[in-house]
Amino acid sequence: MSLASHIKIAKRNTKITPRIHSFLNHTDGIKVTNDELAKRVLEILSPAEHDRSGHFHPSQLYQCKKSQVFDFYGSNTAQKEYNPTLQNLFNDGHFRHLRWQIMLMNAGVLTDIEVAVSLPEKRLGGSIDGINSKEGWIFELKGTSQYAQVIKRGAMPAHIKQVHAYMLASGYTSALIVYECKSSQQWVEIEVSRDETIIEELESILTDLNKAIDTGEMPEVLNECQNKEGQYKYCPHASICLGVKRVADFHQVVPPKRRVANIKRTTTRTR
Repeated sequence: MSLASHIKIAKRNTKITPRIHSFLNHTDGIKVTNDELAKRVLEILSPAEHDRSGHFHPSQLYQCKKSQVFDFYGSNTAQKEYNPTLQNLFNDGHFRHLRWQIMLMNAGVLTDIEVAVSLPEKRLGGSIDGINSKEGWIFELKGTSQYAQVIKRGAMPAHIKQVHAYMLASGYTSALIVYECKSSQQWVEIEVSRDETIIEELESILTDLNKAIDTGEMPEVLNECQNKEGQYKYCPHASICLGVKRVADFHQVVPPKRRVANIKRTTTRTR
């Protein structure tokens, strides 16, 4: 790696990395060291119903709008297939997050983890990986197999937009995205400051999504999906999408036992 590249990375790793280097050099593994942290970890690991309906999610705002409306209403139409490799991949990501969250709490870098945020008037809600309320920034972790590209090009556009959605919902104006290489556990920390152009773009998307909820008119089908190509092949709602023009049609194509949410309860703004 060139000197210029080292300098570039050093400028990125300014808030989290120095403290974590010190922590890792003076600790014998990652442990839960106090009752409050133990309680938070137990809450994260405890079995719970994850009903993601009733609001739009920061990580999905740049996906197909019609798919997001289906998710809002709790459409549970995807085929459940036994895939141990995929489940193990999810487990790997889940515990990568937990490892970093425990480490950053022990090191005094974060003040809380898995922080719920919402913007009720926009029906936006989600959970932030962590926050530092004293210094005023958001923490977001990403495990990646494209570490070299991140080093070269910086934070991925989709992730920049995701943390902006968290900023919009939380009021924070800065986020730190940590990318950890899945194969080597190297990491890089990249700071993202609030950009009003991105915020306006997000608000426009949310306006369209909320219009669909308020009027009952579903967003347009993507061109590629009309031909059953592209995203259509992987969409969990493909089996019902083309037949649903209005929200009312949802009742006709999805039996009640396959609906997580009741449409009637979302005809007014969520609280």
